[in-house]
Amino acid sequence: MTRIGRLALCSILAMLSGCMTYNEEMLRKVPEVKATTKAVVIETKVGDFIQRLNGEGTNASPFSNTTVAGEVTKLIMDRWESRGIVADYGKAGELDGTPDYTLILSGTRDEEGSIGLAVLSGLTLMLLPTSSTLTYDLNVELIDNKTSRHYEAKAKNAVTTVMEILFLPALPFSWIGGKHAVDDIADHLYHELHAQGAFAQGAVAAKP
Repeated sequence: MTRIGRLALCSILAMLSGCMTYNEEMLRKVPEVKATTKAVVIETKVGDFIQRLNGEGTNASPFSNTTVAGEVTKLIMDRWESRGIVADYGKAGELDGTPDYTLILSGTRDEEGSIGLAVLSGLTLMLLPTSSTLTYDLNVELIDNKTSRHYEAKAKNAVTTVMEILFLPALPFSWIGGKHAVDDIADHLYHELHAQGAFAQGAVAAKP
C-alpha cells in the first residue's frame, strides 16, 4: 500500500473510532423534581478540589482543579435550572444583587485506567479497545444568605468511557451515560439539601 493509501486508511479509521459512556449508577434513585412558581438565585464558589489518577494526586491534567470543579458545578446548576429549582446562577461577583444561596463545591475527581493500554489503543487506532473511569466524590455546602443557615450534602458517582473503533453508529448516544451520571449527582444533592430544609421557597420533590 502506498503512503497516501496508508494515510487515507488511517483517516477513515480515525473517523470511525468513537467512545461510549456508561453511568455506574452508584447513587440511590430519588423522586422526580418538579418546579414551583419561585426558583432561587445561586452564586457558586469552588472549595478544595483535587484531581487524581488511579488514586494518586496528579498535575497531569491539562485543566486546573478550579476549572474542572467549575465545569462540574455548571453541570449541576444546569440540571437544577432545567428542573425549575434555579432561576439564575453565576460565579461569586457575577450576579446583580444578593443571591438567595451560595453554593461551595469541593471534593475529588479520580480517573482510573491503564496508561499503557491507552497508548497501545492509540497506536492501533482503537482496534484494541481501552477504557477509563471518572469517579466524582463531591461535597456541597449551601448557605442561605438570608438566614445564614448552612446545609451540607455529599454525592459519589462514576462514569466509564470505553474507546473502540466502529462505535460510529452509536455516536449520537455515546454521551448519554456521562450526562445521566451527572444528572444523578445533581438530583441526589438537591434531595439531600431539600430534606434539611433548603429551597423552602423553591422547587419541591414530587411524591414517588
